[in-house]
Amino acid sequence: MDTVPFGAFKRELLALVGFFNESLLTNEDYEFNTRIRARGGKVWLDPAIRSVYYSRSTFSGLARQYGRYGFWKVRMLRQYPRSMRWRQGLPPLFLLSLLGLAGLGLLWSGFWWLLLAELVLYALILGTAGLISAISRKAVSHVLGFPIAVMLMHFAWGSGFIWSIIKR
Repeated sequence: MDTVPFGAFKRELLALVGFFNESLLTNEDYEFNTRIRARGGKVWLDPAIRSVYYSRSTFSGLARQYGRYGFWKVRMLRQYPRSMRWRQGLPPLFLLSLLGLAGLGLLWSGFWWLLLAELVLYALILGTAGLISAISRKAVSHVLGFPIAVMLMHFAWGSGFIWSIIKR
C-alpha cells in the first residue's frame, strides 16, 4: 500500500527511518510511509485487523479536513515528488478544468457546453455511485449524502492543493 491509517510500527523501524515529520500538520503518516518505502520497506494492510473510524459529523467539517489534506500534500511533495499518484492529481486537475472552461466560455460559448457536459457526467457518476451505495448498504441517506460527500472531498482537496501552490 502507499499508506495505511492508524499504522503500528516496531521501534526498530522508527530508529531506521525516523519519527513522524511534525512540521507537516497533515499527511505526516503518508510522508512517514513514503520514507519506509524509500528505504525498501513495505507498507502492509492486513484486512484481518479491524478498527472503528468516526468520520466528520458535518459536511463543513469534511470539507475543512480534505482542504487541509490537499494543502499539506503539496508541502509533502516538495520533499517527495515521486510519491504523487495519478489519483491525487485528479481533484486539482478537475477543478482547473472547470475554471478553465468557465473562463474560456467568456470567449466562446461552445466552452460553456463542454463545461455543462463535464458537470453532467460528473453528477451522473456520483449519482450512480450514491445509488449503488444506498442499495448495497440499505441506507437511503446515501442517495444524496454519498455524492455530496465525495464532491466536497474532491473540491476541497483540489482547492487546498491549488491554494498551497499559489501560496508558496
